[in-house]
Amino acid sequence: MTTVKIKNISVYQLKVPFRPLGSLWVGRHKPAFLDSTVVLLTTDSGVTGVGETCPIGSVYLPAFALGVRAAIEQMAPALVGEDATHIGRVAQVMDGVLFGHDYAKAAIDIACWDLLGKLTGLTISALMGGRHQSAIPAYASIPLDTPQEMVASLREKRVEGFRYFQVKVGDDPMEDVDRVKAVLASGGKNEVYMVDANRGWSRPDALRAVAALNQAPDSVDYYLEQPCASYEDCRMVRSKCPQPMILDEVIDTVGDLARAIRDKALDGLVIKITHAGGLTKARVMRDICLRHGIKMRIEDTAGTDITRAAQAQLAAATPAGSLLGSYAFLHKLPPTAHGAPTLTEGMLHLNESPGLGITPDLELLGEPIANYD
Repeated sequence: MTTVKIKNISVYQLKVPFRPLGSLWVGRHKPAFLDSTVVLLTTDSGVTGVGETCPIGSVYLPAFALGVRAAIEQMAPALVGEDATHIGRVAQVMDGVLFGHDYAKAAIDIACWDLLGKLTGLTISALMGGRHQSAIPAYASIPLDTPQEMVASLREKRVEGFRYFQVKVGDDPMEDVDRVKAVLASGGKNEVYMVDANRGWSRPDALRAVAALNQAPDSVDYYLEQPCASYEDCRMVRSKCPQPMILDEVIDTVGDLARAIRDKALDGLVIKITHAGGLTKARVMRDICLRHGIKMRIEDTAGTDITRAAQAQLAAATPAGSLLGSYAFLHKLPPTAHGAPTLTEGMLHLNESPGLGITPDLELLGEPIANYD
């Protein structure tokens, strides 16, 4: 394959409708829209690659939209002229210009993978170890509400075909116990439940909730997800909890994951593509989890069809038995790209087109807010 140098980096800004999912942590700020950044790389041969980074505001994770675009402005002069297919080299160049801020580098990394797929005629999932399935389970989030409303939401999502459910808690622990008991009592066979406190409990509250849930008779099994804000508190709760635990926001890097494995602090991991720094670093975390028998949800913080395609490609390259689902990111925004995975009967269906398998809608994206060449 000939050298494919980056000739131009175009940056687009999108307003993505924000749909709160009942998390008290995320719901502290409820903007009407999220601020998404889309990057289009154009090579000297005319081939393009697209990527996206869309943080949830500025208080959910150490990431914010203005930081994405400021970082791209900082890195762009060093990236122009680099071979986009040498993705490891591109990562080194970005790290050499800007230390940290992996979330801001993710859109560039994803766009490079899209380019590589197009040039080789392969899907990203094929490039990342081979496609295990072209349909991956999506999970439905059950917003925190009264027990009755949460059960009603569960039944509604079940009718839509979902079999993987994330149950939002993180309020008063004993009220949360009532919510979880009601939902789990309505659970069915061949369904997966993830009780997500979203960092909402203190360690004492989490221990109280776990103890109370352990006394619930004849309930469906479940995973406990991110009960506390700190890693140390989650680790302590894990040592007292007979249920498998999923960690999410406290695992930022491969080093964090290695520590958690050493501490026996997790049984499942939420891999957010852009939070990890892009597909390259997310794949490393995926491979470590596979080696250690850790289940995974492969998704992202927020985004449009471009984000949905990226997360689905990595999920499709992951054995089905290791997956705890992905998220659909469906909203009322017109499609930012054509060919993105579609949701049917609780499953995300991918096509066989190369790269991300999508074609960005340049008319919808509008004029770039920045161009670097």
